[in-house]
Amino acid sequence: MMPYPKPRARQSGTVIITVLMLIAVATYLAVEMTYRQRIDITRTGTLLALSQSEENVKSAEALAQYVLTEDFLADLKKTEPTDNLEEQWTTPVQTALGQGIIEGEIADLQGRFNINRLQLGGTAIDQFQNLLGNLHIPSNSSSSLTPTSIASRVVDWLDDDHNPGIDGHEDQEYLLLDPAYTAADRILVDLSELMLIAGITREDLDILAPHVALLPPGAKLNVNTATDETLKAYCLDVNRIAPIQSSGGYEKAADLVDFPDPAKGPQINGCLPVPDLTDFGLETNFFLLKAKASQSKSYTP
Repeated sequence: MMPYPKPRARQSGTVIITVLMLIAVATYLAVEMTYRQRIDITRTGTLLALSQSEENVKSAEALAQYVLTEDFLADLKKTEPTDNLEEQWTTPVQTALGQGIIEGEIADLQGRFNINRLQLGGTAIDQFQNLLGNLHIPSNSSSSLTPTSIASRVVDWLDDDHNPGIDGHEDQEYLLLDPAYTAADRILVDLSELMLIAGITREDLDILAPHVALLPPGAKLNVNTATDETLKAYCLDVNRIAPIQSSGGYEKAADLVDFPDPAKGPQINGCLPVPDLTDFGLETNFFLLKAKASQSKSYTP
């Protein structure tokens, strides 16, 4: 007997299925390659944009250095160097550069309350309490803390002894927390450290940040650039000093001799502590650059 021939229909169906599978695999591979290529292009563009933004920020730093150097050279020609709000370094800058935008602004840190002065004690503690009270810190209305107790805890964090002040906190309180830690017993180097001090919340820090700085304890307050809240903390009348600030500021140290005298100077009557002339100056050595660079999303090298 002759063998039966293989059915052609079954063979044709197998070939068609094989071809369809190959087409499906080829289509998947093509789509996957295209997708990965788009991801790579996007990633490369993002990295290039980030790199360009970093370079733009560096250019903002270079510009700030140039402006402050020019201001320093101009001060050398004066009998008494001063810094005020009418000088060029106070002008915010916003400019286009390539496919991005650079924004920069220089702030005078000696125009803010220096928290590290609390390490010296004395009137600095009362001034800090004034600042906290004027800013309504603690901001949580249900908190049992007061500006006095918060100031005491900041002092305990800065001083190198282990004796807590009134409502203060030292190592023995912080070691009971989880995780446990100890007081710094040194000056602050970053504002975020305040979050470690019992009673200070993130909301409090956000309110306080624009009005404080972390400088050497002996740094003086520049009256010509001091913020309104800082002036009030020092018991100085903003309404009497602000017009002088906006018209070029005080020109020589002798202009400040009446500050501790409420009858002649801008002291707020009844406000304590009485301003100490040695706390004030007219020159700044510490500045802060706030710079931001933005890049076009459709960045191309």
